[in-house]
Amino acid sequence: MKHLLTLLIVIMTALAAAAQVSGIADMQKFESRLKETSDKLTSIESDFLQVKHLDMFDEDVTSKGKFYYLKDNKISLDYSQPLSYLIVINGSRLKIVADGKKNVMQLNTNKMMNEMQDMITACMVGDLNRMNDNYNLKYQEDNNQYIISITPRSKQVKDYVSAIEIRLSKADMSVDQLRMYENEADYTDYKFSNKRFNQLKDESRFAID
Repeated sequence: MKHLLTLLIVIMTALAAAAQVSGIADMQKFESRLKETSDKLTSIESDFLQVKHLDMFDEDVTSKGKFYYLKDNKISLDYSQPLSYLIVINGSRLKIVADGKKNVMQLNTNKMMNEMQDMITACMVGDLNRMNDNYNLKYQEDNNQYIISITPRSKQVKDYVSAIEIRLSKADMSVDQLRMYENEADYTDYKFSNKRFNQLKDESRFAID
C-alpha cells in the first residue's frame, strides 16, 4: 500500500510538471512560425464545440456545429445542436439566421462593433498581427500549446469582452481553443477539432443577401 501511494504521488507530480505553464522561451521562433502560418492560410474548416458558462446557473450550455473561415474576413459559425443557428461575417457585414428569421447589419457604421469584429476574427484564426495597440497581450506556453491572453484597453470593448484566451497548437499553430470572458465569472469556450486547411473553395456559405 505504501509503495502504491508513493507511485501515485510520483505520477501526479510528473503530470503536474508536464502541464506547467511558463513564458514562451523563444519568442522569435514563435513569431516567425505564426507569421509563416498566417501568410499561407487561405481557409479553415472544422467542427466546434461551444460551452457557455454563466456563474448564476448550475449547468453550462453546450452547442455544436461547423466553423468555416475564408481569407479575408469571411467567417461562418453554422450551429447544428441543440438548435439550428447561423452566424456569418463577410467583410463589414454580419448575418444572423435564427428560427428561420434573418437579420443583417452593417458593422463599419459602428466603430466599436467594427473593432469587435476584427478582434473576434483575429482570435478565431490565430492571426495576432491584427491585434493593435488597443490590446494587451501576454504570451505563455506548455508542452503542447502556446497560450495568449488578450485584454482590451477600450472600456467600450470591455463591456462586451473583458478578456480572451487563445490556445494555439504547437503542431500546426492553429487555434485549438478560444475562451472569451464577458466578465470575471462568465465566459464562452470554443474548442475546434477535425481541422482542415486551405481546401475550402465554395464562397456561397458566406453570402449575405
